[in-house]
Amino acid sequence: MSKFVRIQTELRDVSLIKQALDDLKLSYGENERYTHVWSGFSGQVPLLVRARGATFAFREAQDGIYEAVGDDMQMATVRSHLQAIQQRYAYHKVLAEVENAGFALVEERVGDDRVIRMTVRRWQ
Repeated sequence: MSKFVRIQTELRDVSLIKQALDDLKLSYGENERYTHVWSGFSGQVPLLVRARGATFAFREAQDGIYEAVGDDMQMATVRSHLQAIQQRYAYHKVLAEVENAGFALVEERVGDDRVIRMTVRRWQ
């Protein structure tokens, strides 16, 4: 029997989560109902993600942080997607903060280890 599972994240901005999902070409719906049959949980969620091998949702938890919720039998797939979502979220967050501080992205490289390396510069 499957169980309803919550995964804590540090994701706080739903618009950046949507940008990450768009980057990864993951299908999602906004303000939809997510139902977990076995636990009886059913509720409106800001983002419902339908990825190959898993359906999971993001819902707002304490302090404006979004948590991922889903079925424990799909958690390996969800965690894999979540790792990629968190990386793209951080990428967009860094770009926004760089721009707000008056810097511009000069170079971006992705290594074999999938680490994104950015070079930024401020012109005066």
